[in-house]
Amino acid sequence: MKNKYVPTIGALYINYIFQGIAAIIISQNMVILEGRWQASISQITLVISAIGFGRVLSVNLAGLISDALGRRKAVLLGVLSYIIFYLGLIFSTNYMMAFVFAIFAGIGNSFLDTATYPVVVEAFEEHNSNSALSVLNKAFISVGQFLLPLVTSFLLRNHFYFGWTFIAAALFLAGNALLLLKLPFPKLQKDTNKEVVSEAELLASAKPLWNQSQFAIEGVCLLVFSLVSVSLFNIFIIWIPTFAESVVGIARTDSLMFVSLYSIFSFVSVFITSAVVKRGVNVVAYMIFCTTISALALTAMLVFPTIYTLIFATFAIGFFAAGGIWQLGLATLLDFFPQRRGLVTSYYSLATSVSVMGSPYITGILAENNIRLVFYLVVGLALLGTCVLSIVAYRYKKVFLSETNIISLNQ
Repeated sequence: MKNKYVPTIGALYINYIFQGIAAIIISQNMVILEGRWQASISQITLVISAIGFGRVLSVNLAGLISDALGRRKAVLLGVLSYIIFYLGLIFSTNYMMAFVFAIFAGIGNSFLDTATYPVVVEAFEEHNSNSALSVLNKAFISVGQFLLPLVTSFLLRNHFYFGWTFIAAALFLAGNALLLLKLPFPKLQKDTNKEVVSEAELLASAKPLWNQSQFAIEGVCLLVFSLVSVSLFNIFIIWIPTFAESVVGIARTDSLMFVSLYSIFSFVSVFITSAVVKRGVNVVAYMIFCTTISALALTAMLVFPTIYTLIFATFAIGFFAAGGIWQLGLATLLDFFPQRRGLVTSYYSLATSVSVMGSPYITGILAENNIRLVFYLVVGLALLGTCVLSIVAYRYKKVFLSETNIISLNQ
């Protein structure tokens, strides 16, 4: 694949290693940060929630800046935001200071996403190429979440300064920013030659069965699923080390390894899920299978808390909950409502942001009472996901696969 933008794409995806690290670095150092910030568990998780808050605040502005000022400047603003996040946390003396700096991680997330994806599309005209490259962000995030627990465990075992991971992340990002200053970026596509299609013409060409979709039913169910699917793996990677340590009796340095194990399963699942779906598997049925397996694995871990059930639960969440079912849910939502793709996508992403913003703090309160309560909540969320997806499956069959609709499409 000869393309002058390949090094640029590579440098852009390196940023996602540190986005993955940012999502778990506070929870990986929770015990140390409790003492350093003189904070309770719920106050530490409030800081984690600030990442989601920062994304909600900035995502629309980041998109506008990316389109107006160019992708390079937007990416550099994202990298700068993450550098402020990493360095700000180690210089914070209390959790309120840390909360402010954590907002910058959410801002960095918004700028990287709104600049990186368009660059991939603009750099590779072939749909197959840019589609394949677009899923790589999840793989690079998994790389970061695999590496950090290993490094953190090494620092703890050898009694080194915990902040080295924060400093190293900031330095690597700064170096990558210098590289991005020199690499070529594709020119902004103004879309001036595209044929303008009016909304009336778009709706007139819409298939009649689209009008049978009901947002109050399948739309709301898929928004609930968006919240549930992200909550499953976000809550898991924050709290599985604490569960392993306090319930099973695994040493803190070893308990961090479950996040690395999770990231391996997640990494592999991205590619396997894509291959399975391409084979024509019923997507909604597959999502139901994933949430059900996740619920069963977590239940087994709670009822029989051993290292083996922990490994099985880690596999289930990494492979089935974090391997792309969120994206499958979005694709299903767009099947139901193709005439309002931008609007329903924004709703779906908002539900995700609500989860990222709220779940760390809520689970922090539960963990202060009993860590098991956190995972009872996760089991409940997984079962809720199965329930709402069952409704979606019924509606999908009714809207798209009923004999009446098939006959009407063929007429």
